[in-house]
Amino acid sequence: MALSIVASIITSVVVFVALTVLQQRGHLAFLGGHGDSVEVPALLGMLPEQARELLKGRGLLFTLSAERENTAYPAGAVAEQSPLPGSQVQHGSVVQAAVARGSKQGPVPALVGLRSEDALRQLVAAGFVAGPQKGANSDTAAPGVVVDTQPPPGTALKLQGTVTLIVSVGPATKPLPKLAGLRVRAARELLEQQGFKVGKIHYGFDNDRSGGVVLDQKPSVGAPATPGTAVDLTVNED
Repeated sequence: MALSIVASIITSVVVFVALTVLQQRGHLAFLGGHGDSVEVPALLGMLPEQARELLKGRGLLFTLSAERENTAYPAGAVAEQSPLPGSQVQHGSVVQAAVARGSKQGPVPALVGLRSEDALRQLVAAGFVAGPQKGANSDTAAPGVVVDTQPPPGTALKLQGTVTLIVSVGPATKPLPKLAGLRVRAARELLEQQGFKVGKIHYGFDNDRSGGVVLDQKPSVGAPATPGTAVDLTVNED
């Protein structure tokens, strides 16, 4: 299709130049009487062969001048014309047209698991443009590693289309529970239920507290922590 369009454009340019010279010398008068005018029809969306036949029936000539990036019309169809539809022109006048160029597409590359800078290089090499990155929590991917793309990998996308990298910002955090006043066993169970664990155990003494209960914790109550965080406990001596 691309080669045939290019060939047609080259031929049309040559014909246009020749017709212009002939028209200037008055050799195309046989196409209509001097002073007669005709309305230029709409050619947009037609294939060049259809447009040529339509114009021929009205005593007008057709040439292809170029290809244009235009997503409003199918590849190879007329996307622009000059003079515009509805214009009044002389019989034998030339109507120039440009056809829509087919948009090349490619699959979005598989970038999951790559560092964001490596994914960016591969994305550009594949012919796409990187949009603003988005962060997402991940319990498995290290911060800065791509966990997904929008559109997803394998999606057919127009070249130079935008692909957004979804990059890990690490596991989600949640506040540490209050452990003071609990016995060590209960504190351990609570931590493990919420995805944390007991770290080092130190001992202190408080006359106002029962023996074996937690007096303090580090990190402190409410501190944001990721799964697996170890919490050190200070326990009252018996």
